[in-house]
Amino acid sequence: MVKAVLGNLSKWCAYSHMFKIFSILVHGGDISDQTRTGRNIALLGFFCPFFWFALFSGASGVELAFHATHSGIVFLVGMVIVVTSLRKRKPR
Repeated sequence: MVKAVLGNLSKWCAYSHMFKIFSILVHGGDISDQTRTGRNIALLGFFCPFFWFALFSGASGVELAFHATHSGIVFLVGMVIVVTSLRKRKPR
């Protein structure tokens, strides 16, 4: 039960997806797997619940800037992975 809950929660963590992409890169996985994982990382960065909660709860400017910076970095990492994997894709 606990393992299932933690496994389900890890799907919402950008860092678990980043670990997955590094694992794919190390093991020479499929480019489409890299693209999908990069997309997931970018979406998690954009829809980060910590940022949106801070924004709508009226958090201080410093806290909001922290969450916005973190979410922005995660989003950009995801986009870099997507662009890199699409550039490596061989034309068919």
